Amino acid sequence: MVSFAFVHPLCSSHDSLALLQFKHSLSVTQTVYYRESSVPKTASWNSSSMDCCRWKGVTCDIFTGHVIGLDLSNSILGGTIHPNSSLFQLHHLQTLDLSRNNFSGSHIPPNIGQLVSLVHLNLSYCEFGGRIPLEISHLSNLVSLDLFVVGYDVQLSREGFNMLFHNLTKLEVLSLSNVNISSSIPMNISSSSLRYLDLEYNKLQGDLPNSIFLLPNLETLRLSYNTHLTVSMPKFNWSSSHSLRELELSSINISGGLPTSLGTLKALKLMKLSGCNLLGHIPESIRNLSQITQLDLSDNHLDGEIPDAFSNFQKLTSLSLENNAFIGPSPASLFNLTKLEYLSLRNNLLSGPLPPFTAIRLQNLERLYLSQNSLNGSIPSWMNSLPTLSQLSLGRNHFSGPLPEFKTNSLEWLDLSENQLNGSIPQSLRDLVNLNVLTLGHNNLSGEVGAEMFSSMKYLEYLDLSHSGLSWSSNKDDINTTLPRLEYLGLGSCRVKDFPGFVLNSKFFWALDLPENEIHGEFPKWFGGVSKLQSLNLSHNYLTSLDHLPWETMVVLDLQSNSLTGPLPSSLCRLSKLHLINLSYNNLSAEIPNCLFSFVQLTVLDLRANNFYGPLPNKFPENSVLIHISLSKNQLEGPIPTSLVNCTLLQLLDLGNNKFRDTFPTWLETLDALEILILKSNRFYGPIFAFQKKSPFPNLRIFDLSGNSFTGSLPMVVLKGFKAMMNMDGHKSELGYNVEVIFSFSAATALYADSMTLVIKNQETKFNKILKIFTAIDLSRNKFEGEIPKLIGNLNSLPLLNLSHNNLTGHIPIEMRNMSTLEALDLSYNQLTGKIPEELASLTFLEVLNLSHNHLVGPIPRSNQFNTFPNDSYFGNPDLCGFPLSNECGRNKSALSVEQEEEEPGFLCEMTWQSVLIGYGCGLTFGFAILYIIYRFQRPRWFIDFLETITHEMIYIAKRGGRRRRNNRRRRQ
Repeated sequence: MVSFAFVHPLCSSHDSLALLQFKHSLSVTQTVYYRESSVPKTASWNSSSMDCCRWKGVTCDIFTGHVIGLDLSNSILGGTIHPNSSLFQLHHLQTLDLSRNNFSGSHIPPNIGQLVSLVHLNLSYCEFGGRIPLEISHLSNLVSLDLFVVGYDVQLSREGFNMLFHNLTKLEVLSLSNVNISSSIPMNISSSSLRYLDLEYNKLQGDLPNSIFLLPNLETLRLSYNTHLTVSMPKFNWSSSHSLRELELSSINISGGLPTSLGTLKALKLMKLSGCNLLGHIPESIRNLSQITQLDLSDNHLDGEIPDAFSNFQKLTSLSLENNAFIGPSPASLFNLTKLEYLSLRNNLLSGPLPPFTAIRLQNLERLYLSQNSLNGSIPSWMNSLPTLSQLSLGRNHFSGPLPEFKTNSLEWLDLSENQLNGSIPQSLRDLVNLNVLTLGHNNLSGEVGAEMFSSMKYLEYLDLSHSGLSWSSNKDDINTTLPRLEYLGLGSCRVKDFPGFVLNSKFFWALDLPENEIHGEFPKWFGGVSKLQSLNLSHNYLTSLDHLPWETMVVLDLQSNSLTGPLPSSLCRLSKLHLINLSYNNLSAEIPNCLFSFVQLTVLDLRANNFYGPLPNKFPENSVLIHISLSKNQLEGPIPTSLVNCTLLQLLDLGNNKFRDTFPTWLETLDALEILILKSNRFYGPIFAFQKKSPFPNLRIFDLSGNSFTGSLPMVVLKGFKAMMNMDGHKSELGYNVEVIFSFSAATALYADSMTLVIKNQETKFNKILKIFTAIDLSRNKFEGEIPKLIGNLNSLPLLNLSHNNLTGHIPIEMRNMSTLEALDLSYNQLTGKIPEELASLTFLEVLNLSHNHLVGPIPRSNQFNTFPNDSYFGNPDLCGFPLSNECGRNKSALSVEQEEEEPGFLCEMTWQSVLIGYGCGLTFGFAILYIIYRFQRPRWFIDFLETITHEMIYIAKRGGRRRRNNRRRRQ
């Protein structure tokens, strides 16, 4: 018998010294990725024990003692690996793993190409920076290469990218996620060994080559988030991809819909195609994907009914079909998948009731999202007894009936908002002790609730009962109620009479939303102790003072429509973090403090409808981020401050109804983002000229200079620059300005852009705050003279034009026939001559026309549209003839037409152009229906105000018009 004893080999002295030198060239740092789980592996490396084969992270060849493996992952290493590093003396190294360390943006040294024996190289999460060296493609023995990037910009040249596929023929695993490649994928990829390919977030361009699906061993393909990469699904030979198990193509451009051949991928376990612009139906062949466990088709344009083919996915654990256009009832087959843990169908067009209990087998379901559909009926009882359900979102549907009795305390997230639920809150709600988020707003509930109802929910972070129908009951014991994690409280329109004192007991509380309530008087003294309060909305209450506010922490402050009086307090100047302030519709007075214009983070400033007076401070800071300035309906005076040019992001500037005295501020042309400019009803004067740009105000959509003393000709340069009013898609042009507030539970930050998005636990709810309206030009009630320029016909996306009450002369331009979206046109009270162009009869959307009080002659054009306009449209033009006037063409004027000239001016002359927005008859689509939209979606107060005024005025005019018509009939008799 012969026995062999294998003795542990001693490490090569050459390799030991090289490793020690490498250790001393680096540092140990705590600022690394995943530092909580990191261990300094090099701590065991020392000269007292030169057998490096026993050092942590080192692997040696069992025969020669050469170092063949080095695993220093999660070793809290930092510093720089220099080109002459002793690491590159380890010529026998086959495996090198330096992942999850922090090399602080230093470059991967080109000498890494000297390690020609490398089989496995992992430099992921190392925080390298710069360009990946071409020499890495010299490592022809590589089987796996992981360069997943985090923290820094890392680039790979087109040449280097191509060489990886050309030279590394043994490669099985390649991960280049987040590497900036910015080129196309090579057309002929022949890496037959490739099993795993991760090219996510690479800024790839061009078409995806078909060769990538011909790789015989490919199991995982990740190409997501290359937004400039194009894929034509139908052209691929999917049958060659029989080994594919994971396919991730999210957020790339996929032309067409899901091909039938997709059903040939029978080994597929994971497929993510979200945000790919997919169209059409889901093919029935998808039922062949019987091994699928995760399927994400969200954020596409898929439609039709959800197929019953999903019933074949018995291994499915996660399914997302949200943000599509699926119709019909929610399919019972989805609720019969026993392994399903995650199901999201939100934001589709699903309707009808949910399936009955007999079809439910979702015993493993943890998260269910059905919000933003048209589902109705009562909330089924099975939904309240799923044993593992933690998140349930049914908001923005049509569910009715009482709130269900909850039988499980596993729920952490419950959203039942924006339905038609009624009745009181069941006592079983108290048993949901693990709730983080509860929103019941915008329902038809009844009864009273108070802080005590929620006192058992010690994990509650977000509570919203706004517009739920519930009344909030306050008592002295509320101050003793403790919700230690509460961050947001929404009680809008809940008949709240007192400030909820229990918010003091949460050290995380930062957002209080109490609009449309019955809170009177001053803030309580304790309110200043809410030390982390950042967002406060107490609009539409009866507050009289700004004392006791925690100014230092405030980010969003909305106190519009209260009873605030006096000057703004000096403590306001401590609002260094302020992003939005709305104090409109109060009785505040005095001059506006200089500091309010110098806040560098301020995005929205709204002080409308107060009694502020004096000049505006010339204090707008450089690099201002203001996007909304509304100071209308005050007593402000003087010139417009030139420092406004620093507000380069400004979209809305409303200075109307003040006492500003200045020439037109041509220097505003530098504000390219400006969409709304309102200077109406001030004391501006003089001609509008001397622009430096050929096309100023390219994004302007509302231009209102009415009620001033501007002179000279109409500003041709300005009108020519209105690119946003030209060649817009669709009949109506929409104003792209809203206000966005992003509330993040984790970061508690506020940003502003196009809408209001509430982000809670990575879920977003969007609320529009400012109404999208038509584009419009109002230059009425000035002293403009000369002809209407022919180029005005280029504004073919303009619905509303008012040039009335000026001294314009000449003919109505024939070119106005090109204004194909025009709905309201007012040229009254000018000195226009000539005929009404026949070509205007082609303006099929024109609903309101006022040409009264000019010197127009000849026949009125005949068309289906012109035949709808009343006599009032033509008053004061004695030489006009034809329908609807009684003065027939070719005859002498009748007595009626003379009487009409002597009567009071028509209704269009008596109202401002904004009246036109209400519409004439039932034609103008803006119409009275907008009142409902304003009420439903909390539209801006300035818009509501003028609609209310116009409505009252229209009723008065209609009554008077009726009397006038009766008198005319009597005269004729």
